Amino acid sequence: MNTISKILATAAFFSLSPVETKALSGHEENPTDSLEKVDSKFSFHRFGEKIGTIKFQPFSVNPEDTTIVSVQFAFVPFVGTNGTQSGNMINNVSFNLLGGYSAGTCAFEMAGLFNINRGDMTGVQLAGLFNQVGGKVDGVQLAGLFNSNLQSVKGVQLAGLTNFTTGEVEGVQLAGLANFTPKSVKGVQIAGLTNFSGKNTEGSQIAGLANFTPHEVKGSQVGTFNYGGKVNGFQLGVFNYADSMSGVPVGLISFVRSGYHTVEFGVNEVLPINIALRTGKREFYNILFAGTRPEISEDVTWSFGYGVGTSPRLGKKTFLNVEVSSEQLNKGRVQSLNLINKLYIGGDYQVAKKLALFAGPTINFRVFDDSFDGHPELFTYTKTQVRNERAHPENITSQWWWGFRAGFRFF
Repeated sequence: MNTISKILATAAFFSLSPVETKALSGHEENPTDSLEKVDSKFSFHRFGEKIGTIKFQPFSVNPEDTTIVSVQFAFVPFVGTNGTQSGNMINNVSFNLLGGYSAGTCAFEMAGLFNINRGDMTGVQLAGLFNQVGGKVDGVQLAGLFNSNLQSVKGVQLAGLTNFTTGEVEGVQLAGLANFTPKSVKGVQIAGLTNFSGKNTEGSQIAGLANFTPHEVKGSQVGTFNYGGKVNGFQLGVFNYADSMSGVPVGLISFVRSGYHTVEFGVNEVLPINIALRTGKREFYNILFAGTRPEISEDVTWSFGYGVGTSPRLGKKTFLNVEVSSEQLNKGRVQSLNLINKLYIGGDYQVAKKLALFAGPTINFRVFDDSFDGHPELFTYTKTQVRNERAHPENITSQWWWGFRAGFRFF
């Protein structure tokens, strides 16, 4: 085992509280002694007779057994100015060459590798690898790898990999990979991968991959995937989920369980059969759609696309629809650029609780590769006319025309 491994093994061992023992008077060690575990207590027996107990109390501090020290210096745990009493000393200022172990910190602590406090840490704590605190944190923690705390955090945590706490967080957590607490967060969590708050978040969660708050979010979630219970704010991501939301989810796909969801069947001037899915809220929703022509042919004309829209209420049963979308029109396989971009402004009338009719005009702007001669014919059952056509560099041509959309929606 190399030197660093020995140091880390020593730190892991002393992260447990010094043991509280009852005297083993009148007996000497014997090879026949046995060790019996009872809950968190270990009992020693010799020839069937109980001779003493050892009780482990990880990260517990008895104030009667602690002493406050102004300044301490240490090489590794128990090798320093506090000696073998390091675990019972609360240091105002602590300097640890490699690692330190104490009952707590009142102002400042720094170490080349690690700091381990059985109790509270107030002030500033710096470590090359990690900080471990068994009590509360009130101040700033900075570690190259991780900060781990067994109670609440009030202040700032910065770590190269993770910040972990079992209590509430009030302040800022910034980590290269993840921030985690099973309790609530009041402040900001920023992580390269994921943020997790087990209860509520009041503030912001910003992550490269995912944000998770199962209960209430008062603020914002920004990430690739956002999950919130009752969201009082907004979500910005590729995929968003919320049970309910007072604000607006903005993303590629957003699902609000109590929000706006419809399945649409419709017709337009290019394709007579179209199906679309809307999801989000009426204030802002996403649209996934596809269409086809009922042709008996090996190369069927079909399309697929994506759009966004908003649907403000006009009356008791009527709504306005404003939508922009883009669809790729193909004949057989997707072989060349052939995009039809639409702006739709129409009306939505709710004829029943789960059924609505819609209709309205569209303005269409097509962009396609004119060097490819396999594009499908645009209009086969309507007499729609292309209004303008213009050639562009790189074999690109554009067209525009007026069109329509109509159909029904199931809610």
